[in-house]
This record gives sequence, structure tokens and C-alpha cells, in this order.
Amino acid sequence: MKIFFVSVMIALSLSVNAQITDDFETNKMGWTEYSGKEGEVVIADGVMRMEGKKDAVSLWGFTTEPSFILTSCYAPIDVTKDFEFSVDASARGMSDNNYIGIILDYIDDGNYIAFTVGKEGVALVRYHEYRLIGRKMAEIKKIKRSNAKNLNFKVKSSYQKMEFYVNDMKALEVRYLPLTSNGIGLYVYGKQKVQFDNMSIIQ
Repeated sequence: MKIFFVSVMIALSLSVNAQITDDFETNKMGWTEYSGKEGEVVIADGVMRMEGKKDAVSLWGFTTEPSFILTSCYAPIDVTKDFEFSVDASARGMSDNNYIGIILDYIDDGNYIAFTVGKEGVALVRYHEYRLIGRKMAEIKKIKRSNAKNLNFKVKSSYQKMEFYVNDMKALEVRYLPLTSNGIGLYVYGKQKVQFDNMSIIQ
């Protein structure tokens, strides 16, 4: 009987998901911080503050001079297994070419996947050597034109499928896009200010 009880407890402990959280009180995840002509990324007052200072060119164009800023870190997860990545966001200054979002499969600043949110909808974009090599778009009508407060972004990654949620509403789904890096990030495209908080990863 004791052996059965111990076996059940071990099985239950293995089935419980591990959760990684970051409230940005410190930089325990090793996020990159930056200050320059393109913008600023800093952890202060318990939030991740990001300000893009450069007018955006079209998100869909090819450019050798980036109009975005990002911050990244490497999460202690296995991206070949199921996981969920979420973060809260509050943005100011969203316009036609301004986007905010989260990054997966981050290798460096020119190679990553981003789920982005703008006033006209959501998109998944794939960059290789700073060049856009793929995208998928969908409309979402619950984001105000000038301000976007109290947003929550979430990506659920499972076998050959990723689902992107905005405020618990599924906005986009993509399939057959395997992840190769455990690099994650936060993303601002164009001239605007964003605060991120309450990051969570569950695996």
C-alpha cells in the first residue's frame, strides 16, 4: 500500500507544470537593457519600460536600418515541448505602423519570430537577417486607436501548433513552425512607449 501511495505521489509531482514568473522587480532573467537613438529599454519601478524613438517604416518592407527595439533573454524551457508564455502590456501612441508584441525563437536581433499587435490587428512575422521572410495576419477589433491599456499577450505552443491570445481571446493560430531557440523577447516597432509586467512561462 505504501509503495502504491509513493508511486502515485511521484506521478502527480511529475505531472505538475513548472512555472517561471518575472514581475520585473529585478533582472533575474537577464533581460537586455539599452539606451540609444533608436529607443530605450530599462527595468524600473517594477516594470519593463520600452520606448521606441524612431519613426517606423512599413512593417512589411525590407530595410537594413531597423525601426524597432527589443529586449531578450533565454528561458529555462525546452521549446520542443508544450509551454505557455504570457505578459501584461500597456502602450501609448499606437498608429498605422506602430506595433508591440512578444518574441519567440530569438537567436539575435535579426533572427526571430514575433507575435505583434497594432491598432488594425495581429500578425505573426518571421525575420531572417533583418529581412521579413514570412507573415500571417488576422483582425482584432478590441484595441483602441491611440492607447492600449490592460492588455495580456499569451502564446500557447504545442506539438506543431502555436496559438496567440490577446486578453484571453484567440487571435491567431499557426502550424508547422518548429522552434529552435529558447530565446524569448519583448518588442516595440515605431515611435511609442510601452510597459510590460507580470511575465509568466508555464511548462
